[in-house]
Amino acid sequence: MTTNRWVVLGALFVARSALGFHFQSVASVSPLLVEDLGIDFTAVGTLIGLFSLLGVLTALPAGFLGQRFGERRVCLFGLALMAAGGFVMWLGDDFAMIGAGRMIAGTGGVVITVIMVKIVGDLFEGKEVVTAMAILMNSWPVGIAIGLYTQGAMAETWGWQAVFLTAGIGSFVGMLLVAAVYRPGVPAVARPLQRLAITRMEAAKVSLAGIIWVLYNAGYLMVLSFGPAMLVLRGMDVAAAGLLLANATFVYMFAIPLGGWLSEKLARPNLVMVSCFAIGAVTVAAVPFFESPLFLFILAAIFIGIPTGNVMALTVETVRAEHRNTGTGLYHTWNHAGLFVGPALAGWIVTQTGDPATAMFVGGSTMALAIVVLGALRALQWREARAF
Repeated sequence: MTTNRWVVLGALFVARSALGFHFQSVASVSPLLVEDLGIDFTAVGTLIGLFSLLGVLTALPAGFLGQRFGERRVCLFGLALMAAGGFVMWLGDDFAMIGAGRMIAGTGGVVITVIMVKIVGDLFEGKEVVTAMAILMNSWPVGIAIGLYTQGAMAETWGWQAVFLTAGIGSFVGMLLVAAVYRPGVPAVARPLQRLAITRMEAAKVSLAGIIWVLYNAGYLMVLSFGPAMLVLRGMDVAAAGLLLANATFVYMFAIPLGGWLSEKLARPNLVMVSCFAIGAVTVAAVPFFESPLFLFILAAIFIGIPTGNVMALTVETVRAEHRNTGTGLYHTWNHAGLFVGPALAGWIVTQTGDPATAMFVGGSTMALAIVVLGALRALQWREARAF
């Protein structure tokens, strides 16, 4: 094993990329699942959302489990859950078994997300921490892009089961890699759990921040979740649809760090967020009106990627440092609740209309609503400041 923090970061990046690949797997093969399993898009949306269902319960305590049992041990456990979930989905032949595997994998994904942020924070504290965090966060879209590039062709060649098997194997490889290169700076020892501490005002503010994250991300989530099915319905094969969306996701990966640099130069976070939310909302909602929406997908990726750093920074400014463990857990609780409800609701709407393109209207609407919730957060902060 090594104490080289950049090598460890590389291992964490590869392992968390497997999470993005895992998440995208159902959406990439959704037309084949509808055909082979005889399910509708409500079920597809539910399968997508099940990845995040148990995150509502596990996001808050995950950090404290890491403190109690050691970050390395808990991170490896999360990756093992992701691998196991992929293998269950591979063996599944109906909605129930695939859904169970999806929940197992997603629970592991929640655990590693919380723990890896803590690991990187410890490794890079005071030394390139912003760069390291940006690299770690970009592993998610990298995994999604790899999935979009490969999963459609894989499913058409070997069947959709091969996609789930690959997701499980990828997670297992990530687990082995992290186990091989990462050791904590000090021996991991059992420590008592800290008390969950946060004020009522902080809880309200960080909850609004979490809701903003959910609403604004729902725009691109709808593109990733229902874009493949929409393009297949318009005559593309599954592989070509994935390739088209992968090109947009590739742009998204570069928009995130570019947006962070631009936001720092402008020093106008509200302007950046509101303008990007608005442009992104219009762009996503316009997708159904264009036969070849690649340009709109790329435009949406740019304006959804740019404010990522600003939205993530809301957690820092809404909770005091001594309460940040609890605040971050609460933030992720809202995030995973939205990741479950959003696709399931959009899937129901798609089933009612018979057109996957209607999910884009859902994404555009939620992005617009994020502006309203941001206004509510700023009003609450302003009222709190006046009270002092």
